[in-house]
Amino acid sequence: MRASSHTASPFDMLINPQAILDAIEHSAGLEALQSTIWRPLERNIVPKVVPVADARAFDAAIDRLGAV
Repeated sequence: MRASSHTASPFDMLINPQAILDAIEHSAGLEALQSTIWRPLERNIVPKVVPVADARAFDAAIDRLGAV
C-alpha cells in the first residue's frame, strides 16, 4: 500500500467532503477491487400482506387453542 500524502482525520469529511469524494473516485486501490452483484435465484414465496379474513381466522384459532 502506498503512503498517503496527508494525515487522515476523522473530521475531513465534515470539513472538506468534496476532497474526500474526489479521493475515493480517483483511488487506484478501490478501482482494483473486484465486485460481484448477487441476486436471489427464486422469488419470495412468503406473501407480503396477509388478507384480513385469513388473519381473523388465524387469530380465532389461536384464541380457541388458548381457551382449552
